[in-house]
Amino acid sequence: MTMERLEKIFGNTAYVKIILLFYNSSYFDNMTGIANAVNLSHVTVRKVVSDLIEAGILSETKSEKSRVIMINENSPYSEALFNFITIINSVHSIDGKKGIGEIIEKRYEIYRRKEE
Repeated sequence: MTMERLEKIFGNTAYVKIILLFYNSSYFDNMTGIANAVNLSHVTVRKVVSDLIEAGILSETKSEKSRVIMINENSPYSEALFNFITIINSVHSIDGKKGIGEIIEKRYEIYRRKEE
């Protein structure tokens, strides 16, 4: 459900897929594992991961045979981003009002109908 909500907000991009992958997993020790998990090319994954490292959202450590990619827990950007994902995933109706997920669903349905 989180992926669907974020795709509706930000679009279905490689960045969203990889960010959510790290939201649900603590680290990966190779690009091939990331590429397979999100069903994207190795080249695309390498570019996105490199951008996310440069932005401070992810970090990397290199060992003799592998490159470990993980969430940069010291970054205020990654903290804010992952807090946002948690909030989007957990917001429900309060006092009979629609929750953010319901609002996004409704707007997405309207948008989809217009495209047809």
